[in-house]
Amino acid sequence: MKTLLLRRLAVLLPTLLLVSMMVFGLQKLLPGDPALALAGEERNPEVIEYLRQKYRFNEPIPVQYGIWLKALVHGDFGTSVRTRLPIGTMLAEKLPVTIELAILSMLVALLVGVPIGILAALGRGTPLDYGASLFGLAGLSIPHFWLGIMLILLFSVNLGWLPAGGFVPPSESIGRNLISMLMPALVLGTGTAAIMMRHVRGAMIEAMKQDYVRTARAKGVTECSIVLRHALPNALIPVVTLGTLQFGELLAGAVLTEQVFSIPGFGKMVVDGVFSRDYAVVQAVVLCTAAVFLLMSLIADIAYVLLNPRLRS
Repeated sequence: MKTLLLRRLAVLLPTLLLVSMMVFGLQKLLPGDPALALAGEERNPEVIEYLRQKYRFNEPIPVQYGIWLKALVHGDFGTSVRTRLPIGTMLAEKLPVTIELAILSMLVALLVGVPIGILAALGRGTPLDYGASLFGLAGLSIPHFWLGIMLILLFSVNLGWLPAGGFVPPSESIGRNLISMLMPALVLGTGTAAIMMRHVRGAMIEAMKQDYVRTARAKGVTECSIVLRHALPNALIPVVTLGTLQFGELLAGAVLTEQVFSIPGFGKMVVDGVFSRDYAVVQAVVLCTAAVFLLMSLIADIAYVLLNPRLRS
């Protein structure tokens, strides 16, 4: 296990450095001059020159990257040119919102995808199996932004059951917080539930073919006990690692959902940064998202080794 951790960390750090290069370099390829965008409508030449010197826009790109990376190593993400706030403070405010949305979405995916996958595997070739496959195909095909708009039209505009958008902090009201996050969690959770369902179905079908299942049946063990105590624990081993990776994707893929439901998380933060040419904010958000995804990948590898004894050697 220690060797695995060292190997994964040896790959993780250079990968994160490469991601930082790509994030910084691609950001500089965007059309337009950020100094002109910050100068306002008047675009005073003196103000533009002052902004270029202040934010080091007139330096070569490798020099700008070195300055940014040096500050980043010391924990300084810079200051937002739009809000004038430290980006580290903004990240600390927005990250818990996106993490909460990802956790609720993963709960939806597990509560929906795992039971449907088990039932589809047990009823292989039946209408239930075909219905589960149709659900999986729909969950993977329907765009999140379209599903979010349809849910808003149904539950907010027509029925008036749920708020159309906004976010209520848990410290203010846990009940209102969960109500405001219900539709966004359903939107993000459906796609992940479809992926979970397909993997659980395949893993359960393979598990039910194993010798230990036939042995349990020969001993007279009930079918329910065979499924829950013998087949399901083995079938869920790849699902645990898949869920860990999917959680990282939920953190990175909530941009459109947060925009549709006006949730002040990472997604909305990066979109606002792009439109206002707040490069430092965009770079910090993308880099943090990449770091979280790499961390979840490391956790997935560790979980798979812990759950599968054959890999511990």
